[in-house]
Amino acid sequence: MRHVAALWCFLWLAGPASAQRAPLPELNFDRRSDKAYLDSLKSVGVRHLKEVDGLPRTVLNDSLKLEGLRFMALVYKQVQGSARDSLHYYASRLVTQAISYNNRVYAVRGHMLDEYYFRVFKGDYPKALQINQKASELCVGLPRETSPLWQVHMNMGDIHLLLKAYDMALQSYEKSLVLLPYNTLVKERNRKLLISQVLSQMGDVYDSQGRYDDARNRFEEARTIAYQTNSQTNIAYTNQRLGEFFMARKQPEQATRYFEEALTIWNRLGDVPGQASVWSRLAEGYRLLNQLDKAIEYGEKSLKVARQRDSKRLLQMATSALYQVYRAAGKPDKALAMFEEFVVVRDSLTSQKRIDEIVAIQKRYDIEKVQAEAEKQQLIQRQQLMNIRRQVELDQLKAKVEAEQLAAVVRETQLKQKIEASRLRAANEKNQLENRARINTLNQNLEQQRLTRQFLVVGLLMLLAFLAVFIRKNRQIAHQKQQIEGLNHGLEDKVRERTAELEAANHQLLTKNREIEEALLRGQTQERKRVAADLHDNLGGILSAIKMSLSALNATRLSEREQHIYENLMHMTKEAYAEVRYLSHNLQPQELEKQGLAKALIRLVDKLNNTQLTRFKLDVASLPPLDKNTDFQLYSICLELCNNILKHANATEAEITFRRIGSELTMVVKDNGRGITTLESSGMGLQNIQERTEAMHGRLEVVSETGSGTTFLFMLPLSSDVAMA
Repeated sequence: MRHVAALWCFLWLAGPASAQRAPLPELNFDRRSDKAYLDSLKSVGVRHLKEVDGLPRTVLNDSLKLEGLRFMALVYKQVQGSARDSLHYYASRLVTQAISYNNRVYAVRGHMLDEYYFRVFKGDYPKALQINQKASELCVGLPRETSPLWQVHMNMGDIHLLLKAYDMALQSYEKSLVLLPYNTLVKERNRKLLISQVLSQMGDVYDSQGRYDDARNRFEEARTIAYQTNSQTNIAYTNQRLGEFFMARKQPEQATRYFEEALTIWNRLGDVPGQASVWSRLAEGYRLLNQLDKAIEYGEKSLKVARQRDSKRLLQMATSALYQVYRAAGKPDKALAMFEEFVVVRDSLTSQKRIDEIVAIQKRYDIEKVQAEAEKQQLIQRQQLMNIRRQVELDQLKAKVEAEQLAAVVRETQLKQKIEASRLRAANEKNQLENRARINTLNQNLEQQRLTRQFLVVGLLMLLAFLAVFIRKNRQIAHQKQQIEGLNHGLEDKVRERTAELEAANHQLLTKNREIEEALLRGQTQERKRVAADLHDNLGGILSAIKMSLSALNATRLSEREQHIYENLMHMTKEAYAEVRYLSHNLQPQELEKQGLAKALIRLVDKLNNTQLTRFKLDVASLPPLDKNTDFQLYSICLELCNNILKHANATEAEITFRRIGSELTMVVKDNGRGITTLESSGMGLQNIQERTEAMHGRLEVVSETGSGTTFLFMLPLSSDVAMA
């Protein structure tokens, strides 16, 4: 069981190849018994650490240093003997270095390597449990795509399995299975093998609980994944585990088939311990199938390796199998010899097992102490949290009383403001009517002047005609001609004087129109402020009161259907309050009035990028200061287009750019969405945008193709009454 866990833990910790780890090779677990191969990896790791040790502090260099320490810990995880203590050395260095770099992912990885050292190599389960708890705390707040929390749950499952806490072990394994598919730091192939390991461990739990069908299903799923990834070592382990399962069920035909498949892979890899463990099981299987020659052949091979490596467990399996085989073959002398050797090994292992059981009881007690201490700390933290919540509730009650008092003052102020606003609206309407009357009078005067000018021109033409007819007349006619010419000069002077009067009247009319437009803008601004304040203060206050009233209800006493309705009401109230705040702000942003268009657009884009899927970009480097009317019109156009992009464009990116070209200001709003259709191009929103553009004497061009996004191009003349600088 520990060897299988070691295999899959290695596969995860080997991790995916990346640009930061390019100098380091990826470990081949199938060569873990090749000493020369492991020595070469040690040399590569030491050289890598020396090269990156003197590099300056950067994000890339820090990652290279941490990856080098992790690589060395992984290599020493595969070695045999006392050299395994180097795993603890490099794992501890990795944790310390990662914490100093504020890199929690690598800190958790270091803890996982150290946990493996204490749990597998040292058998110190309390220490392993403490390390797992530290790693779990470091995982809080990490995104599930990079969080190693799945490994913490897997290790906890292994510890619960050793303690025979099967239900808790299953819960930990299931949590690990949920998190593993989301982790992007683990390569796809290694992720599948880790899932295979979890399934195999769950099969062991089901087998121990007597749920044999569930256990067999998990073992077969693990074997299928091993074949999909073509991991030879894992294929051998899963076949061997299924063989053990069927052997325990007294089904030797199926068991020997899986053992033979495992043996083929161990032979190919040259893994002697793996071969010997399968030989002993095949000896038992072929005995049950009454193929005694094969049983003796495999049993003797396993016995030879067990004696050479002085492996008591393997020796026990081989002598037990050969004793049964020789007895069935009618060879009592050899059967007796095997039985005597089996009894000696069994007694030795039984004594060791009793010692291990005593040690396990002590370790279980130590683990329970660690868990009890952790639960105690959790209770203390919960009590502190409850005290904080009580204080917050008291503060909220005080704030509610103060808010009610303030609301009364605000309502009184609002009432006064409404009265004043009504008075201003009435005065404004009166001024508008007077202005309209003046405009009508001026228009009538202009029409009369036009008719008079026409009559004068006609008269002048008639005089010229008479002059042409009587040009040869006598002096009397000439004298009359001179008089007519004098009259003509007088008429021209009158025409020039009248034209000057008309131009002065036109100029006065334009001035009055501009004053009317400014008055309308001031009225619109005041009305927007009033509406925004009403929305925020009145409707927002009502929604807040509704939410507080709903929060005062005890949802736990409601039925399930009522609780569902209660949750929906809370959610809808929260959304309505957020929508009211959004509308009140966009009706008249404070940044637009106080700091200008550039600051208002920057604030708008920041809010959109914090809450929406579409990514907005803004370039206002070339935007000059403009008058308030132009600021308001351009902000309204940008707001309308941004809303259209979010609602209809299905775009991932959008951009707002300002450019000043000569005496024109150009604004471009474009997205990479689906484009606009003919029906959408005639909608009320685009009509409003066109009207605002014409009000600024600007031009609008729209370029859109289905599937290729939409571009709005606005060209605004920078006249003296638009640009402020």
